[in-house]
Amino acid sequence: MSNNWRPDNTPGFEKEPPPRTGSLLRDFQRQAQQAGQGQSPQNQPPPRYQEQTAPPLVQNQFSPVAQTNRQAPQPNPQTPFLQQNHQNNQRQLNPQSQQGQLNPQSQQGQLNPLGQQGWGANAMLRVRQWSGKMATMHAQPYGQPEPPMVSRSRSYNPYASQTPLPATPTPQRRQWKRSRTLRVTTQMRRRRDRWSSRGARIGTGILIAVLALLIVITSSTSAYAYSYYQSQLPNVQGLANQHVEQISRMYDRNGLLLGDLYDPNGSGRRTPVQYKDIPRIMQDAMTAAEDKNFWTNSGVDPLAIIRTAGSNLSHQGIQGGASTLTQQLVKNLTHDAQQTTDRKLTEAALAIGLTQQYAKWKIMEMYFNVSPFGTLDLGVEAATEEYFHLDRTCNAAFTVCTPGIAKLELDANGKANPTLGLARAAFLAGMPQSPVSYDPTNGKNSLRRALIRQDEVLHNMLTDGMSIDGLPITEAMIQQAETLTAKMTFQRYKQNIRAPKFFQWVTGQIATKLGHGDTRVGLIELFTGGFNIRTTIDLNLEDYVEKAIDRHINQAEYQPFPFGHYAILSRDNNLHNASAVVMNAKTGEVLAMNGGVEADSGDNNIAVDSYRSPGSTFKPLVYATAFSMGWYPGMVVPDVKTYIPNGGGSDVANAYVPPDYGNVYLGGNNTVRLATANSRNVPAVRAIMYTGVQNVINTARRFGITAIDEDMTIYNRTHKDKCATIVQCTGPALSLGSSGVPLIQMTDAYQVFANQGAHVATQSILDIWDNYGHSLYHYDAAHPHAVQVISPQVAYMMTSVLADEPARAAEFLGDHVLSFNDWDPTYQVHQVAAKTGTTDRFVDNWTMGYTPDVVVGIWAGNSDNSSLVSSVGITGAAPIWHSIIERVSGRVCDPNAPDYDGVPCGTFNPAQYNFTQGVFTVPPGIHKAMTSATDGLKGNGNTDWMLDGEDPTTPGIATAAPVTPVTPGGGTGGTPGTGGGTPGTGGNPPTVGLGTPTP
Repeated sequence: MSNNWRPDNTPGFEKEPPPRTGSLLRDFQRQAQQAGQGQSPQNQPPPRYQEQTAPPLVQNQFSPVAQTNRQAPQPNPQTPFLQQNHQNNQRQLNPQSQQGQLNPQSQQGQLNPLGQQGWGANAMLRVRQWSGKMATMHAQPYGQPEPPMVSRSRSYNPYASQTPLPATPTPQRRQWKRSRTLRVTTQMRRRRDRWSSRGARIGTGILIAVLALLIVITSSTSAYAYSYYQSQLPNVQGLANQHVEQISRMYDRNGLLLGDLYDPNGSGRRTPVQYKDIPRIMQDAMTAAEDKNFWTNSGVDPLAIIRTAGSNLSHQGIQGGASTLTQQLVKNLTHDAQQTTDRKLTEAALAIGLTQQYAKWKIMEMYFNVSPFGTLDLGVEAATEEYFHLDRTCNAAFTVCTPGIAKLELDANGKANPTLGLARAAFLAGMPQSPVSYDPTNGKNSLRRALIRQDEVLHNMLTDGMSIDGLPITEAMIQQAETLTAKMTFQRYKQNIRAPKFFQWVTGQIATKLGHGDTRVGLIELFTGGFNIRTTIDLNLEDYVEKAIDRHINQAEYQPFPFGHYAILSRDNNLHNASAVVMNAKTGEVLAMNGGVEADSGDNNIAVDSYRSPGSTFKPLVYATAFSMGWYPGMVVPDVKTYIPNGGGSDVANAYVPPDYGNVYLGGNNTVRLATANSRNVPAVRAIMYTGVQNVINTARRFGITAIDEDMTIYNRTHKDKCATIVQCTGPALSLGSSGVPLIQMTDAYQVFANQGAHVATQSILDIWDNYGHSLYHYDAAHPHAVQVISPQVAYMMTSVLADEPARAAEFLGDHVLSFNDWDPTYQVHQVAAKTGTTDRFVDNWTMGYTPDVVVGIWAGNSDNSSLVSSVGITGAAPIWHSIIERVSGRVCDPNAPDYDGVPCGTFNPAQYNFTQGVFTVPPGIHKAMTSATDGLKGNGNTDWMLDGEDPTTPGIATAAPVTPVTPGGGTGGTPGTGGGTPGTGGNPPTVGLGTPTP
């Protein structure tokens, strides 16, 4: 991006794609490298899951009884999980293999290539394990061995003699007769034995058949399964790299939050967090709630699937559920919640792929950032902010941020409370199972369900032997945690925007940029891009500006015009609205913007969107053009009734006759300095007739005013008599400010005078970062892009006129509201230049002014264009301007001072800006020269600034007595007044502009 954040002056931006800031794998490569160098995030997987040199059984650290619940090692991020399982098995089968040594050919981030131990081998190992377990379960207990079978046949007896044995008579046995009862009992016993033996043989046969079938099926389908798995691998990277929606935030220049930027009609709010910032208790609560074997499974949990299918649990997830955290992550990333076999198969394949390719801690991080934790809370951070009001804090460059989730154990005083952390973690961990029905902001029923769910999670943690702060969780801890939760109040998140008019203005600028001119497209990018925008505005100064406007409009103060009296403008003068812009004169940064009083202007930003006739505040642009073409402040311009042909005709009746205030003309001997200071109209019209209207329009454009062109478009759209050219549309009345210009553009134009003729485009944005601290845009205020639009000499000549307080005395009498007389009566330490303006029917009331450091523009009036009652620039806008420009220039706000203006001081600190140049710099190439006070030619009587080598050579009419030379701010003026903080008396005549003000 360029150094100027404006849609019309950033070359090449429209050709660039909008930045993508929401990838789940941002900085994963760096994090993985840190993990390999022993610099892994602070919160590693629990020690009971971490990779060991050799995989001995590890006793559960929470329970001395539990031995095998969490014994499997954490998958090494450099080794696919399935391959590691195979290696662990090889370590056990091969006693000569070196324990803990991984396959040197395995690489981080690679899946198992075809030919290595993968899907098929793992499936066979799994079958062997199951087969061993089945055989063990059905094995008969060992007894005494049967005696060796001895055959009665000689042919089968190797030790039998070949000599025939003598016949031995068989003794006669007496037949024993059993009773009927005994025979029946014996028969029944033998029958039972035969049935038992037959059932055992049948059961064994069935078991063997099932196992054989399982082996056959596994073997026959392993190739298909592996092929299907391989087909899903391209989707793994797509899932992990996909862009997820993230809210953007806007801050003031000091890091104070102005507001969040997200689509209120969209899917929700999300702010990503890093794994290292997720507390251990939050991880334990999450695994206890959804997947207690997360750290050891391969992405799927077959036993959990069997358990869930067998018990048909109605509340899936209470005991872990059939879906692991990895499978739930896949479901949330694919946005596919269909309960179909194909979907489950794909989900399982992708879950295994994620587990093989990415470390478990990274999958855990993804889960916490993707899963819904409420109706509009996407990710755990959004829920933490909404439910517990734990906001993230960042350093000035947004390179280091502490999210709210990292403060889970902190109470309102910032003190650690492990039980509070347990309560919050268990509450949050229960949300993903049913985010909408458990959302506590959805009403009492939802809160009741959320508390029941929290109790389930807590007891799962108890059953799993988890601990907090080194102590095993007990029933007493659970009761304490639930008691703390019961005292919490939950309110739905409400977007709170400070400086709303400025906020909306900047939002529109960025959206236009991101959408390459299409604001609607840009808003989508802005609402979902995860930008952190540091603006130029100072909220502390903004608060002061708002208080100054309210004070001067709605409280009584002295009104010098038309006669001295006290009045309340909103009540007595029908003045209900005002707008203000404060700008750094050297960098163009907008330090404060008040777009109008909310009750009168509504959503309309008067400072930016309202095309108001600037009245006499436009005259300095006309005279600056004339100075560039040979005029000088001592030039004498008669202030007499003047007829200017209209449309090229000579008919006096159709001629344009510029009016002066009260139709009173001063006559001759009226220099440009005096005509400007006293806001006379005819000399300004004569000046534009000398320069040409088109040249003044060109000057206005170079000064940053584009509204004159736009105003013609508005005029042609609303009038039947169309303008063919801008000159035809504006005419010489442009010198009186007849064309509508927004306040922000008028302030930008006066910045040229303050900055010695160099124009700096209006700046509203200092920096833009993404949510991971990467800088996307930076405005280098130390090297602003300034364009010299008029010479420093011409700029200073105009400044000398606008800063001449004694020259205003004829019109403003003893009122010094346009000067720093109350701060510096000598005008030699703190100088200020200013100009007022009032339009037809007292509709628009202006005061524009500047020091060498800062520019302040004020408009006052009504949004409905209704006329003010006896309010002109010096009585409406000027008091507001005076309070603001003195405060921002560094004057100490002292409520006990006799000239205190009544505006609360607030917390604004002007010292941070180092506005120490109190006096305007006289550039080289300019000098003071004596001219005739009668006609401005060579002679004496008047001393004023002149360009070197441009002194008049034609003798003028001699003047009887010379006039005291004028310097900027020279003279002592009158005595400050005391009413309401607005000093002085006198009045400012309304400058009558031509044309109807454009709303």
